[in-house]
Amino acid sequence: MRVFLISIFFMPWWLMAQSNYNLENFGNKSILLSGNVTGSVEDLGLTYYNPARIAIVENPVFSINAKGYQLNQYKLKNAFGLNRNLSSSDFQGVPSMVAGTFKIKKLEEKHLFAYSFLSRTRSNLDLGYSTDDISLNNLDEIDRLANNIRLKNKISDEWFGITWGMKIKDNFSVGISGFASIYSARSSNDVHYASIDDNGTVKQYNNEISYGQNSYGLFWKLGLAYIFPKFELGLNIDLPYIEVVSNGRFSYQEFLSGFGEPTDIFEYYKYEGLNAQRKEPLGISVGAGIPLKKSKIHLKLDWHNGVPSYHKITIPSSESDIDEISQFQFVEELNQVFNFGAGGEFFINDKYSAYASFSTDFSAVKNNANIFDVVDDESTDVNLSANFFHLAGGMDMSLKWGHLVFGVTYSHGHSSFQHNNYPKILDVDDVLKNNADIDYTRWRFIIGLDIPIFNYNLRFQ
Repeated sequence: MRVFLISIFFMPWWLMAQSNYNLENFGNKSILLSGNVTGSVEDLGLTYYNPARIAIVENPVFSINAKGYQLNQYKLKNAFGLNRNLSSSDFQGVPSMVAGTFKIKKLEEKHLFAYSFLSRTRSNLDLGYSTDDISLNNLDEIDRLANNIRLKNKISDEWFGITWGMKIKDNFSVGISGFASIYSARSSNDVHYASIDDNGTVKQYNNEISYGQNSYGLFWKLGLAYIFPKFELGLNIDLPYIEVVSNGRFSYQEFLSGFGEPTDIFEYYKYEGLNAQRKEPLGISVGAGIPLKKSKIHLKLDWHNGVPSYHKITIPSSESDIDEISQFQFVEELNQVFNFGAGGEFFINDKYSAYASFSTDFSAVKNNANIFDVVDDESTDVNLSANFFHLAGGMDMSLKWGHLVFGVTYSHGHSSFQHNNYPKILDVDDVLKNNADIDYTRWRFIIGLDIPIFNYNLRFQ
């Protein structure tokens, strides 16, 4: 017996959009341009967007990615099928980047190098919800129902990279970025229900589920950059993720009491060293930069291939007669998607430039593997996906010692899912299905530095 997570309104950013590809941007100016810089990146976000640009940009400097904070807001409409509207919000830091260039003396001057450290994904959530104010409608035999739910999730994906670029001609260059990825995901869900009826009979249900996944591997990016007299072009190819080492774990506890035999349940399982996989598909991005006097328009179109159905974590079958564990499937399947965006860099004077941009971020989810799949009713496939739209704007201030970049970004997404009215502890034979809607809004406030002097201090013999 499994119970639908009544705290579904805590659906966090990482879960709603784990298969969107434009959630994060890197490089100070590139953030304000919503990542639409494949053909025109001018900061050290080039290590991520197009490594070939390192051989064309005149002075790629040491860069401290914008220090940022974000405000996340979630709204759930028609919660529990009772026409309730719920909301939640949190304020936290955002992923960052540090990057710089260096030279190797023994190589020719046309070979250029950069290093970069990216927090590709970083989230740490600990959300709790409890109430005894759940409407019971026609369930007169239940006098009172209380629940306590806690959802914990911690995901990190740290990238450590080296970028190489070389000019083939004065206006044409090639480049490669290689990133070592250290990926870790930990998630747990604790659900506790208790009810008392008119006769004073107490029934309890406890369900604790947790899983973890580690993956260590490599990402490669191949870039081309070409400068024409009146515009710039760029091509970036993201090769599929190469996994080197991976493992997973899973634990499950389920206890139900108060109903008597044969309904009462006692289930406990714990597994370590499970087979696990992480898959990221091939992606291709093309972009252009079009100068308009001292201003510039930035354009981008990208495509990511689909991923056939696979198990992120393989859960072994148990020897239980009920065999609940064998029903758990961390299955993921992704569709191919296209995204596009545009940005403007507007010259004001020699000290100030303004930026404005937008980009699409369509979900690739066909089936996604998440903890809600294992706590929902067996017959329901919880596919949480959201199409996001990103907007950004800000300023670049030229100072004697470098550049100060500051601005704000805005993202919005929407998703719908189907859920049960009541947890199964209520012993309702005809459980109704209802649709609920989730709206997600994210505001980010950022500030970053570009410091030219650091460019000349790092040399390796």
